[in-house]
Amino acid sequence: MRLQLEPIVTAVANSEPSSVLLWLSRSGPRQLLSILATGSGPVTHETLDNVTDSKAVRYLRAILVANAVLPERDEFLARFERWLEPTLQQVEDSDERRDLQSFAVWFLLRRLRQRSARRPLTHGQMVTAQGNVRAAIRLLDWLHGRGTTLSACTQHDIDAWLASGGREKFDARNFLVWNVDRGQAHGVAIPPHRSTRGQARLPEPDQRWRLSRRLLHDTELATIDRVAGCLVLLYGQPCTRIANLTTAQVTDTGERLHLMLGTRPIEIPEPLSTLIRELVVTRKGMAVVGHTDTHPWLFPGGLPGRPISPMHLTGRLGRLGIPTRAGRATALMDLAGQLPSVVLSRLLGLNLNTATLWSQEAGNTRPSYAAQVARMAHRKD
Repeated sequence: MRLQLEPIVTAVANSEPSSVLLWLSRSGPRQLLSILATGSGPVTHETLDNVTDSKAVRYLRAILVANAVLPERDEFLARFERWLEPTLQQVEDSDERRDLQSFAVWFLLRRLRQRSARRPLTHGQMVTAQGNVRAAIRLLDWLHGRGTTLSACTQHDIDAWLASGGREKFDARNFLVWNVDRGQAHGVAIPPHRSTRGQARLPEPDQRWRLSRRLLHDTELATIDRVAGCLVLLYGQPCTRIANLTTAQVTDTGERLHLMLGTRPIEIPEPLSTLIRELVVTRKGMAVVGHTDTHPWLFPGGLPGRPISPMHLTGRLGRLGIPTRAGRATALMDLAGQLPSVVLSRLLGLNLNTATLWSQEAGNTRPSYAAQVARMAHRKD
């Protein structure tokens, strides 16, 4: 064995031997380790990037990062960057490819990097950016089919594009706005997609409270599901945000427990505060090979040192009969009807504009109070 592979072997071998043997019995890990064994030099992120992306590659990378063999990096940002170049190379027209690259780099990638500097990207943010690029490529192809180009098209063309069906057509909006702002397109626009905010609420008036009571008091349910479900139903949190909560966002004085969901801590009442305390102590990831408890995540997942997948968390709650989208919408509609949008934004981590829209949807009649609070906070700052 060459010297550069010793840290990898050590990281893997620290796990239960039976688990390692089971992992090695699969073709993906065996092929990956064979590729690394026949290579040269140290194994880096770039080394793994040059191997065909697979579940085995992602799992081994997580093992190496969790065991400090490789440095931390934002994987969803890196995956978008790796995906972008070959995707753009499929565009045959060089001018359009250059325009797409400018949009992808200076609008999408720039925004993703800014978000990544604050907190790791989510899978949804990566998929949304990819959808913007795909929609832009499809729009250009569709315009070619009509015998026109982006610079020559009219609003009639854009309306026909939207009328051709599919929610993804609206994903080209950012690309179109980008080109209009730079004079590459003229007099055309794609309106924001009509919001379904509040339309997917729970059908029964007391369903939210009935589900919440079950989560709070049914001791046969897993603590992870009880806490996550309550955060959806009581505080309107999406699974993408719940999955990325850390223990640093929990402040426990013994008498009171606070959770930081936005920019202001929320005091969590009993019995939910007891459940969160239990989760902090008992949280265990599902990773077997390369498992580590040295991580910040409140909801650790199946990859070593990584949080639970939002899709996996959504599936867990769904199996308990908790519809996360409808549950969150019901919670936000209720909270938005009681709290000013500024307070809603600070406590729940919503963008202020989003919080305002929820308040309007809920028929909150106190916008002037919200504006007053915002002005007072501004003067204090």
